[in-house]
Amino acid sequence: MPYAFAATRPVNPPGAEPILTEEQLWKGLEYKARNPAPFIPFISASKTTFEEGNKLVREVTLANPDHSKLTESIETHSPTIVYFEMKETGLRVTNTISYGPADELLLTYSFANGIPGVAADKPKPSPKELNATLDKALERSLSVIRGLVKEGKL
Repeated sequence: MPYAFAATRPVNPPGAEPILTEEQLWKGLEYKARNPAPFIPFISASKTTFEEGNKLVREVTLANPDHSKLTESIETHSPTIVYFEMKETGLRVTNTISYGPADELLLTYSFANGIPGVAADKPKPSPKELNATLDKALERSLSVIRGLVKEGKL
């Protein structure tokens, strides 16, 4: 049975520079939808094949020996949620921008119908292991977005 998991991180922990606004974070997630390779190490290339309104379809090339391709349907709901669904695997990913009790900006990655790198026929890793893996993904995304802000691209 495929697994599900979610993890949330503060967007602007102490020492983070530059401090990201909700608008910059949202623009970064929109950028990620169209240009995933800097955010996701196992993607080497991407091509948008359809775009209308808040929906787009992209074909991604994986950075594996056979350069296999996946088709992802993406739906954005500004300025809060981006849904990703992989046609071939049924994996669903959600990126959610929210606020914590002290009005701190948060970013959550949720995975349903599978977790990348976790085989459905193997035991589910512990929450601590999954949290550590997602921590790297969230931190990478925030780092890329901060870099895009510094470069004036967002």
